[in-house]
Amino acid sequence: MNRVYLLLGSNMGDRQAMLDSANLELIDALLPDYLEVASLGDAVNTSQVLETEPWGFDAPQKFLNQSFCCLTEMESRQVLEVCQRIETELGRVRTAPRFNEAGERIYESRVIDIDILAFERENGGVWEAVEVNEEDLVIPHLQLESRDFARKLYDEVKGAMAPKTIGKKKVNKK
Repeated sequence: MNRVYLLLGSNMGDRQAMLDSANLELIDALLPDYLEVASLGDAVNTSQVLETEPWGFDAPQKFLNQSFCCLTEMESRQVLEVCQRIETELGRVRTAPRFNEAGERIYESRVIDIDILAFERENGGVWEAVEVNEEDLVIPHLQLESRDFARKLYDEVKGAMAPKTIGKKKVNKK
């Protein structure tokens, strides 16, 4: 079993509705149907929602951000593909990254953004961090430590997802 930690953000349209929709889609896509836990809260956790200034660019509307953690059988590459599919289904139009003269990425407003912050694999009852360093996927997220709000939200769900015993009843995802 794996645990994935995501950061959701939106600064366009009905931001809260977008986070809510993304949460439901992520649960449906990532959480195994067969998983037996005492309650959905043993397999999924979300943080509080924070309103934050756009990071690295100016925009007329602030972001709503929330962290999400879920048990999954998927590997990190599969999770990335699921996140990008959900972003597209919720209306995000992905554009090629742009960079300024200093080589820094130029960010822009997004109806929804889902980033993988961290990924863990269970090994003999112990959760071990997984590191990935590929061109389009780096785990842990490169800005996890430099974005205070991201770290705060990550720490919130990480603490709530302390080791839990898998229970005896099937998860009702709906």
